Amino acid sequence: MKTYTPQEILKLVKSITNDSYDNDLASRLGVCKQSLSQYKNKKSVDVQLRIITLLINIIEKKNDK
Repeated sequence: MKTYTPQEILKLVKSITNDSYDNDLASRLGVCKQSLSQYKNKKSVDVQLRIITLLINIIEKKNDK
């Protein structure tokens, strides 16, 4: 299973939500844009990142069918 980077996750989520910019996604999530910037720069792979990756992989497999 491919583990997505925070940048890839944000890009995929923006694609799913049809948000063009980080500002749009931040507003949708109810967080400031700086929070997304901090998430993008995250270097460690933690449980949260693995859970999100797992969910994205499941969604992608279902969409391929």
